[in-house]
Amino acid sequence: MTKLVIFDLDDTLIDFASTRLVAHDLIAEVLADEGIAVAPFLQACVEVDRPLFVQFEQGRLTRQEYRMRRFADPFDRLGLTPREGLVAQLNRVFMDCVNDSPLLYDDVRPVLAGLRAQGFRTAILTNGPADGQRRKLKATGLEAEVDHVAIGEEAGVSKPLPAAYLRVVRHFDVPAAEVLMVGDSPELDHDGAVSAGLQALLLDRDARHAGGARPTIVSLDELADHL
Repeated sequence: MTKLVIFDLDDTLIDFASTRLVAHDLIAEVLADEGIAVAPFLQACVEVDRPLFVQFEQGRLTRQEYRMRRFADPFDRLGLTPREGLVAQLNRVFMDCVNDSPLLYDDVRPVLAGLRAQGFRTAILTNGPADGQRRKLKATGLEAEVDHVAIGEEAGVSKPLPAAYLRVVRHFDVPAAEVLMVGDSPELDHDGAVSAGLQALLLDRDARHAGGARPTIVSLDELADHL
């Protein structure tokens, strides 16, 4: 029997992909003013971001190094030299948008309210930089809609290490087998949770993993069928 449901944050509760597109539109305005080709630069941003974020998750890059390099490295890829202060400006424009104006998926608030009404405990477990994630939680009000928030950078341990999930489990003093992890990452939100002894559901909104071995849902509205 499930007593606790843990959710990932970005691309699970927060529609980060759509929010990032809005942020990229704002960055495009800055780039255009600088006479920099927008499309190649933004494509380079997409390509460098995930590998850099993995290094941050693993503790091989500091928060600030990750943030600066995600906008500095694209200039290197394109053989361009940014003017002084431009990388910091791009990062500021991006962060102000994604952290202070994040978009939520439509199914989030109804599902969280429904779980609370049914007596389930709920939590959020995220690997993102702590200051940015706290800004997102404040902007959306999500912190008030769950019982606990755990952020890898604050805890000193991140998904997919078992300790990341088990710290949340211990906070609620429930057996790991009675905890369900829900998120969009096969490795971080499903496989890591299962390795820690939790139940797990892969949230596959775009049906990219349909037919795979992992149990999936395409909307949080389907969650009730698995509790």
